[in-house]
Amino acid sequence: MMARDRRFAAEVKETIDKVEMLFPALKGKRPEVAGFVWFQGWNDMNAGGMDKEYASNMKHFIEDVRKDLNAPTLPFVIAAMGQNGSKPADGELLTIREAQMAMNDVPEFKGNVKAFRTDLLVDQDAERLIDGWEQHPEEWKKVGSNWGF
Repeated sequence: MMARDRRFAAEVKETIDKVEMLFPALKGKRPEVAGFVWFQGWNDMNAGGMDKEYASNMKHFIEDVRKDLNAPTLPFVIAAMGQNGSKPADGELLTIREAQMAMNDVPEFKGNVKAFRTDLLVDQDAERLIDGWEQHPEEWKKVGSNWGF
């Protein structure tokens, strides 16, 4: 998503313009884009060096989304990379997570951009069961779906 692809903004605007047709229960009401949640980074982690530019790209992405949606202080929540679970992050995953977390330190984002670490929220029961989940499918079904998810 770090490319200059603006189709999502056009889709948001079109949905708002057609809200009464798409959602008849909202007749007479105008929806408002109240926030933006970013829960991504995996593909950028594997994009051959993209991780080194991630912080700059993320900052520009937030600015571009706000401009495209005409919402200069649109709140952003960034769910920072956490595929490491309770193990220490390293390599590109760590680089991208740190770049995502760095958005908390951008002065112009104070008060309306917040990044948080998702690895701190790991379900330790699920994490314990990941290895060899096929041997205990009934127990796994209570905490996961297919491998690793």
